[in-house]
Amino acid sequence: MELQKKKKPKFWINPNFRLHSLHFSFAWFKADVNLLRQGTIINAQNRKVYITNTQCVICMISPDHATLKFVYADNTNFENLRLQKWLRETIRDEIKLRAQIVLPCRVHELERRHNLFGNRVFIKKLRGNAIGCCSVYNDIILTPELIIMPQALIDSAILHEMAHYRYKHHRKSFWNFLTQLLGVDAQTQKVAMDFLLSKYWLQIKYLMK
Repeated sequence: MELQKKKKPKFWINPNFRLHSLHFSFAWFKADVNLLRQGTIINAQNRKVYITNTQCVICMISPDHATLKFVYADNTNFENLRLQKWLRETIRDEIKLRAQIVLPCRVHELERRHNLFGNRVFIKKLRGNAIGCCSVYNDIILTPELIIMPQALIDSAILHEMAHYRYKHHRKSFWNFLTQLLGVDAQTQKVAMDFLLSKYWLQIKYLMK
């Protein structure tokens, strides 16, 4: 009862909630509730299940955590706050797992391309609105929500941190070097990327909280 008294979420996660990116996506499928409750489906591998006396939602997860398929019944109440919490946490956790697979590989690919090498790559939540940082030891830290952003924004964020391998500041020499890595004016692109990010940011922060 206490959970039901909490304020409504900023976004309702339901079949109208769409999320498609190059590296991560999920889709919705309707099925008969009796079919969903069959043990062979509920107990299968790569499944997460939300089940109550009246409702059943199954999330089928691809082995590489790139796609989720939510299968739900006609009687599913998507305004149930417990279900909303389960949906958000399921999506959030799979985004984190997918980011651990994709983002370090992309960092190393760009390092080889530019013959510019750092140390380690960590994927973890960062404070505030930061999407990446580079330590004094040339470790790159990227926030997992990058994985659901457009590829151009992912690469821009990674190259920004790679530029810090050489310049530990944001003075002119840094921006000139980043411009070389990007192939376009770095400060102009930053404005464009910030605008692009703003279109996704509220949904992203809600999912990842």
